[in-house]
Amino acid sequence: MRQSLFLLGEFTRRDFKGRYAGSALGFLWSFVQPLWSLALFTFLFSTVMKISPGIGERTDNFAIFLFCGLLPWMALQEGITRATTAITDNSGLVKKMSFPSGLLVLAVVLAALLHEVIAAGLFLVILAVTGHLTLSGLPVLLIAIPLQIALTVGLGFLVASVHVFVRDTAQIIAMLMMGWFYLTPIVYPMELVPYHFRPIMEVNPLTVLVTLYREAFLGGGMLPWKALLPLVAAAAISLGVGAWVFYRLKPAFADEI
Repeated sequence: MRQSLFLLGEFTRRDFKGRYAGSALGFLWSFVQPLWSLALFTFLFSTVMKISPGIGERTDNFAIFLFCGLLPWMALQEGITRATTAITDNSGLVKKMSFPSGLLVLAVVLAALLHEVIAAGLFLVILAVTGHLTLSGLPVLLIAIPLQIALTVGLGFLVASVHVFVRDTAQIIAMLMMGWFYLTPIVYPMELVPYHFRPIMEVNPLTVLVTLYREAFLGGGMLPWKALLPLVAAAAISLGVGAWVFYRLKPAFADEI
């Protein structure tokens, strides 16, 4: 157990540092990328398309509304996307029969979470500077983050194992993630969704996760347990199914990569 934790820490550190190895800005890209995404989406959806937060969104500032949704999305998207090729990108290690290949998936998920923590720290500074900082809702993250990790790890295990046998998986996942992004109220409030589509949006686990983040950073409270069910169920099912598929297929990884 201790050795596995040590290896996980080393792989997470390697993945985190290796992402920007050799680049001019290096670690600063962890700040630049979320700010660029925030600026781009704010310009497109707030300035060009004139979308503004709806009633009940706790803020009338579109950039703040948007960043609350981008934080969990960026970590989830990066974790799942990079987990897809985590096994095939490390074929030399996977072919060693005693190597715990599941750590490769966990490492990219944790590295993505570290990038989110950096972006969240930057976001708190922005909230403080603009006078929007409130700490009363932050305990909500104690529920949101574990569920987010479980969902990301479960889907990561699933797509990583499938990609070993079906190399089109990476392209399919990229398309699905794009669709998932726009089918979640990240860049628009729920009030803009037609009523007959709202039940579908409400059972989207990412909708629940984004709502939890907005409650956390904008001084809200915990959602009713019924509202949490889609996220809790998705996290539990994906983690259980993903881990089962991964370790069921793991013995064949070395022969396929």
